[in-house]
Amino acid sequence: MSGNIVIYGAGGFGREIALMLREINQAKETWNIVGFCDDGKRKDEEIDGLKVLGGFDHLNSTTEKLAVAVAIADPSIRKKIATALTNSNLHFPVLVHPHALIGDTGRNQFEKGVIITAGTIFTTGISMDAFAIINLSCTIGHDAKIGKFCTLMPACHISGNVVIEEGVLIGTGASVLQNLNIGQWAKIGAGAVVTKNILAGQTAVGVPAREIFTNDKRV
Repeated sequence: MSGNIVIYGAGGFGREIALMLREINQAKETWNIVGFCDDGKRKDEEIDGLKVLGGFDHLNSTTEKLAVAVAIADPSIRKKIATALTNSNLHFPVLVHPHALIGDTGRNQFEKGVIITAGTIFTTGISMDAFAIINLSCTIGHDAKIGKFCTLMPACHISGNVVIEEGVLIGTGASVLQNLNIGQWAKIGAGAVVTKNILAGQTAVGVPAREIFTNDKRV
C-alpha cells in the first residue's frame, strides 16, 4: 500500500475521485482513503462514507506524511489550492484509473498531481504538467503537451502535436485538431471543434470554434 491519501474537494468531482481511488484499490490495494478536506464543508460531515477532516489548516498543520488529490475541476481554483498547500509532509501523486490506457510509458511524462480518469486513451510522446486533469473517456494524440492546471472535461479529443498551455479548460465533447496551440487560461466550450490557434485568455465556442472577446464582439 502506498499510504494515506486525502481528497481536497468534497463536491461532485471529489466524490468521483473517491470512487476512482476505491476502483484503484480493487485492482491493486494501494491507498488508505482517510477522508475529504474542504474549506466549504462542515468538519466531520460525512459524504459518501468519508468524513470531512477540515480544510487548508488541517493539511498544512499535519505532521504525518500524507498524499493529497486536489479534486477541483476549475483550473484557477485548483491552482489557488495547490499553491496554498505548502506543508512539506504533503505530496501529490499521479493518479491513473486502472481502465485508462496511458500509452507509451517510456515516452509519456506525467508531473505531480496529475489525475487521469477511466476510459482515457494516450498514445506516445505526451507530456502533462503538474495538477492537470483528464476526465472520462478522452483521447490524447501523439506529442501533445498539456500545461499545468489544465482540465479536460469528459470525451474530449486532442489530436497530435497540440500544445495546451497553463490553466486551459476544455469543455465536454470538444475536439482540437492537430498542430494547434491553445493559449494559457483559455476556455473551449462544450462540443466545440478547434480548427485554429486560440489566444490566451479567450473563450472559443461552436463548430468551428470562434473566439468571444470581452466586449462580446464575435470574430
